[in-house]
Parts: sequence; structure tokens; C-alpha cells
Amino acid sequence: MVKAIKLGVVSAFLLGVTLAWGVPFSDDFDRPDGEVGNGWSTQTDGTIKVEIVNKEVLIHGQQATNWKRCGISRPVENETKIQFDFLANDKFNVHIRIDDTATGAYIDVYAWPGGPFSYASSKDGSWPGWTQIPGSNMIANEYNTLKLEQQGSTFILYLNGKEVGKIKNENLEKITKVLISSDAAAGTVGSLHIDNVVIGEPSSTPQSVDPKDKLPTIWGKLKKI
Repeated sequence: MVKAIKLGVVSAFLLGVTLAWGVPFSDDFDRPDGEVGNGWSTQTDGTIKVEIVNKEVLIHGQQATNWKRCGISRPVENETKIQFDFLANDKFNVHIRIDDTATGAYIDVYAWPGGPFSYASSKDGSWPGWTQIPGSNMIANEYNTLKLEQQGSTFILYLNGKEVGKIKNENLEKITKVLISSDAAAGTVGSLHIDNVVIGEPSSTPQSVDPKDKLPTIWGKLKKI
């Protein structure tokens, strides 16, 4: 009886911590080839597949509809940081979009292979246009790490551990959804690799790829082990 009471108190305490500090999450996709699973939703277009291949998410195929997003998404609860590794070296760009579904506000960040990042920051769901971030070029033909962190109404973008830009959005009060994806003109054939997604600060997080040490061919071999 005493144990039951203590467990109840502990459970209530942990629930309070969860409600206060959010629900951190990480996924290294180190599971068999096939469906992404683990609470992720996927969206595709044309012959494009979004699946686990060699222990990472591979978005690949031919785009059928102009600029329709293909990728993985999930809800976010009371967290302010989202990070992932990506390899964009095969015609498909890389996007990360965060939404506040209560206000309609969103921030969308993207880059073409090897190029600098641009962002769109909407306060109400309307289209604001793209703004380029100078000096934010990814390392071409290698895995990069992208991180977006909320600090009030300012959202800081980090590339490979370095701050490369700040984005303002007063109406994006809470991140409630994240989409990691690509899009392209109809008829484009390409691929995008996604790995090591971290939302918040889980107690155990996947180790990100060091772009200086791992070429795509080497990383591909490591993923098969």
C-alpha cells in the first residue's frame, strides 16, 4: 500500500515535469528497411518513396506534381529545438518546416544541394516569400547537421554547429508540428537522405554525422553494419 502511494506521487511528479518541460524525442532510424514507423507520418508524390534504407530515411523517386512536399512529419509538444542530419546531393532540396497550428504561423527553411539556405516566415499561414540567408551554404556532397531553435519570437538556425541566421515570428508561439522534406519541379528524379532527428533534449540522443570526417560513400558503408 505504501509503495502504491509512493509510486502515485512519483508518477504525478513525472507527469508534471513532462507537462512543464515538453516531450523530447530522438530517432536514429536504425531499424530494418521499409516503413518509417515510430510515430512518423509520411507524404509522397508520383513514384517518390519515403522509407528506411540502410538505417536512415531515404526520399527518392520522380516528382509528379510541381513543388509538392515529400517527407516525414510528426507533432511536437512543448519543445523548442529540432535537429537532424541530411545529405542533399542528388537534385532534391532539403526543407524543414515548423508550424504553430493554433495561430497558423509557420517557418519554412530550405536549400538546394550545395546552396545557401532561405526561409519563409508567415504569421498567419499566408505566403510571405523567400529570404536568403547569406553565408549559409551547406557542405556539398557531405552529410550536414541542421538545427532550428526557438528563443521567444526569434528562431535561430544552426548549420554544422554554427549559427548562420535568425528568423523572427511573433505569432509562432509554440512549435506543434515539424515536417522534414524535399520538393522539386515535376519530372525531377532525385533523392534526399535524412538521419538522426532530435526534438528537444532527450536523455539519450543519436550521434550526429561529422561532415568533415564522413564522406557519403563511407557513411553508406557504416549504415549497413
